[in-house]
Amino acid sequence: IVNSLEKESFIVENVKHSQKKRQPSSPFTTSTMQQEASRKLSFTAQKTMRVAQQLYEGVEISGVGTTGLITYMRTDSLRISEDARKLATELIKNQFGEAYLPKTPRYFKSKASSQDAHEAIRPTNPNLKPEQVKESLSLDQFKLYKLIWERFIASLMHEQVLDVVSVDIKAGEHLFKTSESKVRFDGFAVLY
Repeated sequence: IVNSLEKESFIVENVKHSQKKRQPSSPFTTSTMQQEASRKLSFTAQKTMRVAQQLYEGVEISGVGTTGLITYMRTDSLRISEDARKLATELIKNQFGEAYLPKTPRYFKSKASSQDAHEAIRPTNPNLKPEQVKESLSLDQFKLYKLIWERFIASLMHEQVLDVVSVDIKAGEHLFKTSESKVRFDGFAVLY
Protein backbone atom coordinates (compact mmCIF):
# COMPACT_ATOMS: atom_id res chain seq x y z
CA ILE A 1 0.00 0.00 0.00
CA VAL A 2 2.79 2.39 0.95
CA ASN A 3 4.60 1.74 -2.34
CA SER A 4 1.42 2.23 -4.40
CA LEU A 5 0.75 5.55 -2.64
CA GLU A 6 4.13 7.07 -3.58
CA LYS A 7 2.87 7.88 -7.09
CA GLU A 8 -0.62 9.00 -6.06
CA SER A 9 -2.01 12.45 -5.45
CA PHE A 10 -3.87 12.91 -2.19
CA ILE A 11 -7.20 14.64 -2.80
CA VAL A 12 -9.52 15.91 -0.12
CA GLU A 13 -12.87 14.49 -1.19
CA ASN A 14 -15.10 15.52 1.65
CA VAL A 15 -14.96 17.86 4.64
CA LYS A 16 -17.78 17.68 7.14
CA HIS A 17 -18.30 20.06 10.06
CA SER A 18 -20.53 18.88 12.87
CA GLN A 19 -21.19 19.29 16.54
CA LYS A 20 -21.03 16.43 19.00
CA LYS A 21 -22.40 16.38 22.53
CA ARG A 22 -20.90 14.14 25.20
CA GLN A 23 -23.19 13.34 28.10
CA PRO A 24 -21.78 12.89 31.59
CA SER A 25 -21.70 9.43 33.11
CA SER A 26 -24.34 8.48 35.65
CA PRO A 27 -23.57 8.47 39.38
CA PHE A 28 -21.91 5.30 40.64
CA THR A 29 -23.46 1.93 41.28
CA THR A 30 -21.36 -0.67 43.11
CA SER A 31 -19.99 -2.19 39.91
CA THR A 32 -19.26 1.10 38.13
CA MET A 33 -17.52 2.45 41.25
CA GLN A 34 -15.31 -0.67 41.40
CA GLN A 35 -14.49 -0.42 37.69
CA GLU A 36 -13.63 3.28 37.83
CA ALA A 37 -11.61 2.93 41.05
CA SER A 38 -9.65 0.15 39.35
CA ARG A 39 -9.13 2.20 36.19
CA LYS A 40 -8.32 5.56 37.79
CA LEU A 41 -6.92 4.63 41.22
CA SER A 42 -5.58 1.08 40.62
CA PHE A 43 -7.72 -0.17 43.54
CA THR A 44 -8.84 -3.80 43.65
CA ALA A 45 -12.58 -4.40 44.03
CA GLN A 46 -12.00 -5.53 47.62
CA LYS A 47 -9.98 -2.43 48.49
CA THR A 48 -12.61 -0.19 46.91
CA MET A 49 -15.36 -1.79 48.99
CA ARG A 50 -13.30 -1.67 52.19
CA VAL A 51 -12.56 2.05 51.76
CA ALA A 52 -16.16 2.78 50.72
CA GLN A 53 -17.37 0.98 53.86
CA GLN A 54 -15.19 3.31 55.96
CA LEU A 55 -16.57 6.39 54.18
CA TYR A 56 -20.13 5.10 54.65
CA GLU A 57 -19.77 4.20 58.35
CA GLY A 58 -18.27 7.55 59.18
CA VAL A 59 -15.00 9.38 59.52
CA GLU A 60 -14.03 11.89 62.18
CA ILE A 61 -14.05 15.23 60.34
CA SER A 62 -12.40 18.06 62.24
CA GLY A 63 -14.93 20.74 63.11
CA VAL A 64 -17.84 18.53 62.10
CA GLY A 65 -17.56 15.29 64.08
CA THR A 66 -18.04 11.72 62.92
CA THR A 67 -19.73 11.88 59.54
CA GLY A 68 -20.80 9.28 57.03
CA LEU A 69 -19.50 10.80 53.80
CA ILE A 70 -21.21 8.58 51.22
CA THR A 71 -24.54 6.79 50.80
CA TYR A 72 -24.72 3.00 51.02
CA MET A 73 -22.17 1.47 48.66
CA ARG A 74 -23.97 -1.75 47.71
CA THR A 75 -26.51 -0.61 45.13
CA ASP A 76 -27.37 -0.96 41.48
CA SER A 77 -29.81 1.96 41.52
CA LEU A 78 -29.22 5.28 39.74
CA ARG A 79 -31.88 7.12 41.73
CA ILE A 80 -30.86 10.36 43.48
CA SER A 81 -32.86 12.04 46.24
CA GLU A 82 -34.36 15.39 45.34
CA ASP A 83 -32.66 16.98 48.38
CA ALA A 84 -29.22 15.86 47.17
CA ARG A 85 -30.06 16.99 43.63
CA LYS A 86 -31.04 20.43 44.95
CA LEU A 87 -27.83 20.80 47.00
CA ALA A 88 -25.68 19.70 44.04
CA THR A 89 -27.49 22.05 41.66
CA GLU A 90 -26.84 25.01 43.98
CA LEU A 91 -23.19 23.99 44.32
CA ILE A 92 -22.78 23.77 40.51
CA LYS A 93 -24.44 27.16 40.03
CA ASN A 94 -22.28 28.81 42.72
CA GLN A 95 -18.96 27.16 41.83
CA PHE A 96 -19.16 26.90 38.03
CA GLY A 97 -22.00 29.20 36.97
CA GLU A 98 -25.51 28.85 35.57
CA ALA A 99 -24.18 27.78 32.13
CA TYR A 100 -22.96 24.50 33.66
CA LEU A 101 -26.48 23.40 34.57
CA PRO A 102 -28.51 21.56 31.92
CA LYS A 103 -31.72 23.27 30.81
CA THR A 104 -33.75 20.43 32.33
CA PRO A 105 -32.53 18.34 35.28
CA ARG A 106 -30.89 15.06 34.29
CA TYR A 107 -32.45 11.83 35.55
CA PHE A 108 -30.90 8.41 35.09
CA LYS A 109 -32.86 5.23 34.49
CA SER A 110 -31.91 2.19 36.50
CA LYS A 111 -32.06 -1.21 34.84
CA ALA A 112 -35.43 -2.92 35.19
CA SER A 113 -33.78 -5.69 37.23
CA SER A 114 -32.17 -3.29 39.72
CA GLN A 115 -33.10 -3.20 43.38
CA ASP A 116 -34.17 0.35 44.16
CA ALA A 117 -33.91 0.21 47.94
CA HIS A 118 -30.84 2.46 48.00
CA GLU A 119 -29.83 5.52 46.02
CA ALA A 120 -26.87 5.68 43.66
CA ILE A 121 -23.54 6.07 45.46
CA ARG A 122 -23.09 9.77 46.15
CA PRO A 123 -21.77 12.12 48.83
CA THR A 124 -24.22 12.41 51.74
CA ASN A 125 -23.57 16.16 51.71
CA PRO A 126 -22.41 17.50 48.33
CA ASN A 127 -21.25 20.68 50.08
CA LEU A 128 -18.48 18.72 51.81
CA LYS A 129 -15.93 19.08 49.03
CA PRO A 130 -13.00 16.65 48.92
CA GLU A 131 -10.43 19.37 49.67
CA GLN A 132 -12.39 20.41 52.79
CA VAL A 133 -12.19 16.93 54.33
CA LYS A 134 -8.78 15.87 52.98
CA GLU A 135 -6.93 16.44 56.26
CA SER A 136 -9.35 14.14 58.10
CA LEU A 137 -9.07 11.24 55.64
CA SER A 138 -6.43 8.66 54.82
CA LEU A 139 -4.98 8.97 51.32
CA ASP A 140 -7.10 6.06 50.03
CA GLN A 141 -10.25 7.48 51.63
CA PHE A 142 -9.56 10.88 50.08
CA LYS A 143 -8.96 9.41 46.61
CA LEU A 144 -12.18 7.39 46.64
CA TYR A 145 -14.28 10.18 48.16
CA LYS A 146 -12.96 12.62 45.53
CA LEU A 147 -13.82 10.15 42.76
CA ILE A 148 -17.38 9.65 44.09
CA TRP A 149 -17.93 13.37 44.72
CA GLU A 150 -16.67 14.46 41.29
CA ARG A 151 -18.64 11.77 39.44
CA PHE A 152 -21.85 12.70 41.28
CA ILE A 153 -21.52 16.45 40.71
CA ALA A 154 -20.46 15.98 37.06
CA SER A 155 -23.44 13.68 36.43
CA LEU A 156 -25.79 16.62 37.04
CA MET A 157 -23.86 19.11 34.89
CA HIS A 158 -24.33 20.30 31.29
CA GLU A 159 -22.99 18.06 28.52
CA GLN A 160 -19.68 18.79 26.83
CA VAL A 161 -20.03 20.31 23.33
CA LEU A 162 -17.41 19.58 20.67
CA ASP A 163 -16.92 21.02 17.19
CA VAL A 164 -15.88 18.13 14.95
CA VAL A 165 -14.24 18.30 11.52
CA SER A 166 -14.17 15.02 9.53
CA VAL A 167 -12.11 14.72 6.37
CA ASP A 168 -12.06 12.02 3.66
CA ILE A 169 -8.85 11.89 1.60
CA LYS A 170 -8.62 9.80 -1.56
CA ALA A 171 -5.32 8.51 -2.91
CA GLY A 172 -5.69 6.17 -5.86
CA GLU A 173 -7.99 3.38 -4.77
CA HIS A 174 -7.42 4.09 -1.06
CA LEU A 175 -9.61 6.22 1.17
CA PHE A 176 -8.25 7.77 4.35
CA LYS A 177 -10.46 9.25 7.02
CA THR A 178 -9.51 11.55 9.84
CA SER A 179 -11.33 13.75 12.27
CA GLU A 180 -10.48 16.28 14.87
CA SER A 181 -12.54 17.78 17.61
CA LYS A 182 -12.23 21.04 19.48
CA VAL A 183 -14.01 21.81 22.73
CA ARG A 184 -16.67 24.47 22.27
CA PHE A 185 -18.03 24.16 25.84
CA ASP A 186 -16.33 22.00 28.47
CA GLY A 187 -19.50 21.31 30.51
CA PHE A 188 -19.09 18.42 32.97
CA ALA A 189 -15.53 17.81 31.70
CA VAL A 190 -14.39 20.86 33.66
CA LEU A 191 -14.70 18.56 36.69
CA TYR A 192 -14.64 14.91 35.55
